[in-house]
Amino acid sequence: MSSAQTPARRVVEAFGDCDALAEMYTDDVTWRLNHSLAPNIAGPHVGKEAVCGFNTAVFTKFYEPGSTTVEILDEIGDESSSVVRFNMHAMSKRGNSYDVEYVLFAKTTGGLVHEVVELLDTHASNEQHAGNAVGVPPTQ
Repeated sequence: MSSAQTPARRVVEAFGDCDALAEMYTDDVTWRLNHSLAPNIAGPHVGKEAVCGFNTAVFTKFYEPGSTTVEILDEIGDESSSVVRFNMHAMSKRGNSYDVEYVLFAKTTGGLVHEVVELLDTHASNEQHAGNAVGVPPTQ
């Protein structure tokens, strides 16, 4: 891997900035999460409008605006296909601390992201949104 950031990392590091995310997508982008989640969350969300709407809903309905940060743990791939493992830190809209480990895969066409698959510890996410410190990644 070169020293340049992969598309997956660029997507993750833009979490919370929906305009920056929108600039990265093809018109036919798809985004999906764990199949065990509710269909309106899991997706797949298909098309730039749907994906941008999903991103906006996540970062305005679930988390306090401006509170999202990420800690990259692993990054592999190249411009066409890449993956990052990371911890996402935020403050939930319910006022609870949120610290969950994720993996995000990104594929690109012509320099733009056309597919995202986001996987996370869904049990920890649900518990932490409820205010329970379950599944918090250890500090390094």
